[in-house]
Amino acid sequence: MCGTRCWGDQFAVLLADDFLTDHAPGVTADLAEAFASSGKSQLSVMEVDGPDISKYGVVVPNGAGAGIAGLVEKPDAMDAPSNLASIGRYVLTPDIFDTLRGLKDGSGGEIQLADAINIHAQQGSVETVRLNGLRFDCGSVEGFLKTMFYTADMRGFEIK
Repeated sequence: MCGTRCWGDQFAVLLADDFLTDHAPGVTADLAEAFASSGKSQLSVMEVDGPDISKYGVVVPNGAGAGIAGLVEKPDAMDAPSNLASIGRYVLTPDIFDTLRGLKDGSGGEIQLADAINIHAQQGSVETVRLNGLRFDCGSVEGFLKTMFYTADMRGFEIK
């Protein structure tokens, strides 16, 4: 027995531009454990203050526990519903694919996973887990280099 649902009832999404480290057993394990407890989809989140919040999907809090009322993709900083940013780790249920199939193009003219998660959140089936460990954004040259320097330093490499 593995709680409300077993691994066949959910899957993990790990976006390649987020490098997460310095937490055992790991961010995905934290999400899977939370899913096993509630049976709800899980988002890894972290606090982001200031204008950088507009680079993320932002949680619409519901005011109680880990559940959320929605997710807004890359809002203007002044319109952000919170300072909780969804980062590139999720444990989702397969019904997200049915939701994605029904979506129209969103931000950037693309179908957005955040829009599908928003629909599920409005139905009360999404929760969040605060990020433990460090996160590096590899979606920019600067972030990628910071990741490489950090990793090299942790492994004892000397960069000249």
